[in-house]
Order: sequence, then structure tokens, then C-alpha cells
Amino acid sequence: MDKTHSSIPFPVHISVENSSDTISATTLLKQFIEQASQRYQLTLIAPPSGTHQQADAIISVPFPHREHIRIDFNIFASDMEDLHGPHFYFHMESA
Repeated sequence: MDKTHSSIPFPVHISVENSSDTISATTLLKQFIEQASQRYQLTLIAPPSGTHQQADAIISVPFPHREHIRIDFNIFASDMEDLHGPHFYFHMESA
């Protein structure tokens, strides 16, 4: 891979929707960002904001990690569904 690609930030928009009272969407989003920041050089472009039912944020990771962060987000979503039930909708897209 070209060295210039390794330093390009790759922004992604992440969101969580919640139809349950068990845990807030904002809490889940913050939890994912905290976990991801331990693994990646994550930059917070737009911090998590929202309500108990809906939250979103924009983060960026180095370009080479763009697929890895998506995989981690899907695993996190699956783990949260196992833990809290199927009351959540997790979404990630390029920003």
C-alpha cells in the first residue's frame, strides 16, 4: 500500500437506535467509541450526541483500518444484542 494512504483519515458516521429502556443509545455509542479508541488511532470528529432512543457520532480511523472498524462495530452490535436483547439498530457508513 502506498504510504500516503496509510495516513489518510477515513471518516465514518455511526449511529444507534434503541426501542428499549434497558440502556441508552448514547451509552452504547460511547462504549463502542471507547473500545475502538483502545485499538485504533481514532479521531472524534463529532462527539456522541442524542437521546436515550437515538445517538450518533462521526469518527475517523486511518485508511488501512476502515474495514476493521466496520467488523468491530458489527461484533459490538451482536454482543449488545446478546446482552440487552434485539431492541437496537446499529448503523455505520462512510461520512
